[in-house]
Amino acid sequence: MDASLAFRIAISKHPDRAVETLTRSEAMQDPLFGISFAEAQVYLRSLQVAFIAIESPLELYVFEPYCALELDTHQWNSFRTH
Repeated sequence: MDASLAFRIAISKHPDRAVETLTRSEAMQDPLFGISFAEAQVYLRSLQVAFIAIESPLELYVFEPYCALELDTHQWNSFRTH
């Protein structure tokens, strides 16, 4: 499992460290970062999730940022295409 969100949450817990400049594998070797990463995974597993099927690309384009702002989750979603 990639756990991108858990990784981003863990990075946010270490602003004084250069974790964001390290590769993912290097960061995971840091014991303090590993603890933050594990805590983020536990936190994410505790959340409830809801799914909404949105067929229209335009509606989805508008709905995602609206939800991120309304639910105060915008810091975790860059809205960049992958």
